[in-house]
Amino acid sequence: MTKSRLLAAELGSDKIGVNTVNPDGVIVGSKIWEGDWAEGRAKAYGITEEELPAHYAKRNLLNEIIYPKDIAHGVFACVPILNKTTGNIINVDGGMANAFVR
Repeated sequence: MTKSRLLAAELGSDKIGVNTVNPDGVIVGSKIWEGDWAEGRAKAYGITEEELPAHYAKRNLLNEIIYPKDIAHGVFACVPILNKTTGNIINVDGGMANAFVR
């Protein structure tokens, strides 16, 4: 169980909802790729740093590059129902089959 779901279970009786947006493969516009990280990943995959977004897009079912604005859209999708939901996870990852709920 994720930490957010543990918090949802603990705080639900106080009417406090805890939900999560779970991104994957955000390369363009993400600070994690600054410095040596991008260079190291590109080298490990035998590609250039410029090819990283397309490489990561190929890992997801929709073959989509995930941008920070996509994560923001996931957050805003939750807004209308926030007072009636808790313990949910919205994946914004283009469809990572190995991360599907079993």
